[in-house]
Amino acid sequence: MSNAEKAADLLIAARRDEQKMDALPTELEPATLADAYAIQDAIMARTDLSLGGWKVALTNDEAMARADATEPAAGPLFAQHIVANPQTIEGGANTVGGFECEFAFKLAADIPASGAPYTAETIASAIEAVYPAVEVVGLRIANRPSLGVRGTVADHAGNYSFVYGDAVTDWQRLDLPNCGVRHLVDGQEVAASNGANVLGNPINSLAWLANHLAGRGYEMKAGQWVTAGAATGPIPAPVGSKMSADFGPLGMVEVNFTS
Repeated sequence: MSNAEKAADLLIAARRDEQKMDALPTELEPATLADAYAIQDAIMARTDLSLGGWKVALTNDEAMARADATEPAAGPLFAQHIVANPQTIEGGANTVGGFECEFAFKLAADIPASGAPYTAETIASAIEAVYPAVEVVGLRIANRPSLGVRGTVADHAGNYSFVYGDAVTDWQRLDLPNCGVRHLVDGQEVAASNGANVLGNPINSLAWLANHLAGRGYEMKAGQWVTAGAATGPIPAPVGSKMSADFGPLGMVEVNFTS
């Protein structure tokens, strides 16, 4: 068994059991970004969870700088952790690392690897609908921040769950870069942003993802979800609180973070 497979099995078990390790064994920690994606590939190959879509992370300069990254990162969304609004988290609080307000998309058509490179313009025709969403950030290794982007990528790209609101099918009428987002905890605004904080436009995130996945031998499929990256967050919230994402004309999503 390879080191990537050994690391993957530990991370799969930690996610399943909602437990946080101090760190991966030193010999299993990803030394390079390629090592981290090898662990992620092994997670997808070895987990019993079903692929439901994809996520993009590190989609603004601040997030990239914090993770010592030069571009965004990507990872899988598993169907068993994709939840319709609202979500209630009743356990596993020790592996919840925060909450992010995100623009999400559902695909109406396949986006084959053979079509790369994609642009925002070429990717737009494959979008079925836009959704307000929250990504709940997962943290299975306590030392992940010290690993930067390598730790994020290896640890399920930082995903705990993905919560989506109502579909907006006539999304072309919206000015997504200027669509405002308010991040609320117990009804109090703690951050505000807009779609421009996601690579200038959330659709740019989809184009980046399609090209990235094509380079790894993957492709996006009709019916899959894509969450485009944090417009706000990750921002922690105390156990017992309610986190809300208010997207104005796009709607609202809520997560009840119970004990």
